[in-house]
Amino acid sequence: MQQRVAIAQDLVLVGGGHAHVHVLKSFGMRPMPGVRVTLVTRDVETPYSGMLPGYVAGHYSFEECHVDLGRLARFAGARLIRDEAIALDPTERSVLCRGHPPIRYDILSIDIGSTPRTDDVPGAAEHTIAVKPIDHFAAEWEALLARAGKMPRLRLAVVGGGAGGVELALSAQHRLARLRESAMEVTLVTLKGCCRRTTAGSAAFSRGSSPNAGLRC
Repeated sequence: MQQRVAIAQDLVLVGGGHAHVHVLKSFGMRPMPGVRVTLVTRDVETPYSGMLPGYVAGHYSFEECHVDLGRLARFAGARLIRDEAIALDPTERSVLCRGHPPIRYDILSIDIGSTPRTDDVPGAAEHTIAVKPIDHFAAEWEALLARAGKMPRLRLAVVGGGAGGVELALSAQHRLARLRESAMEVTLVTLKGCCRRTTAGSAAFSRGSSPNAGLRC
């Protein structure tokens, strides 16, 4: 019979981001006696953004780009609370949730991802699709793919010249080129030029040309 160890510290993880995925994996591989781990997350599957370009290009399904947090929490011996954290009570050292009673913590970590602010750019909220949250982006991307073949002309702009923007633009061009033979253009919009750490193909793209037809910067 396994002897239970008294709980000395409560580690509460709010959100199922990449950092918390690695924390859970580490606890599963090397548990810390006396530390109770609690994961508070709204969704039990978290998207891995590193696979997003591959999903956009059509190499992976949306399901393949997700981590099963329920399975990972069981591996780590952690409590999984499916709820949304809405506030913190620093005096009581507790996380306030939308439905669950307050969750006490000794150590708190927050990894809920980011959402771009579209209200700072006129027209962005009405005419653009933010990449994050990824589940919303995926729904909009699938809708675009469904109607891409019926549009007389398709012009897609990707805003941001960092590594992620370059990868996303190249991936979108690859996928859309398979649906359309012509009248398709993907443009990368950036203020100071594309990122310098690029592959040979994306380096040509960052100079304003590309070996891929229908793609420009």
